[in-house]
Amino acid sequence: MKINTLLPISTIILCLAACASDEQGGAEAQSEAPTAVRDVKPDVTLANTYWKLVELNDGPVEPGEGKELHMILKGADQVSGYSGCNQFMGSVAVSGDGLSFGPIAGTRRMCEGSMDQENAFLQALENAHHFTIRGEDLAVENANGEITMRFVAVYMN
Repeated sequence: MKINTLLPISTIILCLAACASDEQGGAEAQSEAPTAVRDVKPDVTLANTYWKLVELNDGPVEPGEGKELHMILKGADQVSGYSGCNQFMGSVAVSGDGLSFGPIAGTRRMCEGSMDQENAFLQALENAHHFTIRGEDLAVENANGEITMRFVAVYMN
């Protein structure tokens, strides 16, 4: 009679122990999954990328006439884009993390409400000195090391 009682109890204890180790193993596998799969994107190249302006002089950027402000560096020495009211184009020089624009020319339209932002964007381009790319984000600094513009890479469909 003692053997009949001990056998079911020992079976239950073994099952509980096995279930506990499976649950722990499952938890370990679940906690390992997020660290094993990371959504880290490689740095985008400065040239031949559509850079959407998202921050200007520590403030948000409003679209100009329904279009986003942006720039595209074509090759190693040309830039073009939209500054909020007008299209612009010009030269750019890149050396290591050094960046300088100019001269920059643009169309000459007048737009109500967006000229201040446009002028600030063009001024920030003229004052650009350094840049940093991290993943799909571009930060542009002036000569004092202050970040004046932040861009994000946008991909065309």
